[in-house]
Amino acid sequence: MRGKLRQESRIKKVLAHLLDPSSALSRGRRDFAPTAQQEQEIMSRWMPSRPRSNFKKMIVAIKFLWHDGFVNDIDLLKISKLIAQKLNKTIEIVGIEKIGSGYHSDGFKLTAKDGHNFFLKLVKSHDLGFEIPERKVMSLLISNGMYHRSNLQPQPIGVILDNGREAGIIPEVNEDTSIYHVQEFQPDGISYWSLLQEKKSKTKITEADLAELETITDYIIKIHQIGHPSKDIDRLKSVYNDGLRSVLINPELAIMLLHDFTDTHQLLPAREHGNYIGLMLNLIHKWKDRCDRLVALHGDFWGTNLFFKKDGSIWVIDYSRIPWGDRGIDIGWWLSQYLWFYHETQNEYFKELGEKFLDMYEKKSGDKEIRRAVSLALGLMGIIYISPRFYPDLNMEIGKKFFYNILEILNVNQFVWKK
Repeated sequence: MRGKLRQESRIKKVLAHLLDPSSALSRGRRDFAPTAQQEQEIMSRWMPSRPRSNFKKMIVAIKFLWHDGFVNDIDLLKISKLIAQKLNKTIEIVGIEKIGSGYHSDGFKLTAKDGHNFFLKLVKSHDLGFEIPERKVMSLLISNGMYHRSNLQPQPIGVILDNGREAGIIPEVNEDTSIYHVQEFQPDGISYWSLLQEKKSKTKITEADLAELETITDYIIKIHQIGHPSKDIDRLKSVYNDGLRSVLINPELAIMLLHDFTDTHQLLPAREHGNYIGLMLNLIHKWKDRCDRLVALHGDFWGTNLFFKKDGSIWVIDYSRIPWGDRGIDIGWWLSQYLWFYHETQNEYFKELGEKFLDMYEKKSGDKEIRRAVSLALGLMGIIYISPRFYPDLNMEIGKKFFYNILEILNVNQFVWKK
């Protein structure tokens, strides 16, 4: 309530000031456009007591208030302290002026009390590559490094992160920087991939197998129950579509891996890459904008990252690459293991195991489209399992059966088992 009263007081003061023809505020600021709702709110509140001839000046007032309120979201005191710490001298920012605006960011001139000026770039975009906050940070870190390498003026001060609770300048990053990620670790356990290796001679699904599948399914569903915090439909579509594209263009995934395939590769020669990528792109177009399916993901969900402890509980590592997207990406990633072992061993046990997993996930999650959605990840899996980098001694006969099964899935947009 107190904040609302302060805002109304500011509105009155600015309007009164603008009604004075000599007011400096009545000039300029025409590049800041308020929304129609903002205009209507102020006009309905103040127009009855003002002559219509002052309409234009009131519109300028709205523009000023919109700009002033926006700029006031930038904590100049906090920015001053961070710059001062970085430069090891007293800095007090006393002025801020918006001097430019692009699709991804706005630019501001900061003026210090001693007359020194700084340029502040504020990222505002939520699409076209900026769908997730971590990628926005990466973009500015790259820009910061480019400035440093040029060794020209003006030089960068650094990249500031402010999450509302704490703020700081990220340490400089260069080719000699050591980069770590620390997380909790469980001292015992065996990877599910190792367990699958031990199951190659099995012929029947056991209660122990089903218990493992249920534990795995319950774990990944807990992740998939996490919804994106935004309520904006356009933003949700952008984040969902980014997840689809990431399977193809993430620096660690499909396009990068294809560089290892020469034109003499027996299964996926370079001359066929365009056709293969075309199949993956077709799926992206079929599924794009399905933000009703947007969930949090693990992003690298397969057996080497999931460990079973002796008591039957699990722990999982290596969340990476694709933080948000279609649940079919995680499930397709996981399902590819059963498909591979099925073709490697010709053992129907792995087909049955894969079907049990799919049935269990569909029943527990309620996702009736999951058998189609898994195809979104399986194009990538088709590349990984025959990759010369990862499997230089690949048995081409096994690889051929697996790869042709993947091609069938991509063509029909449906998970199928093919002999």
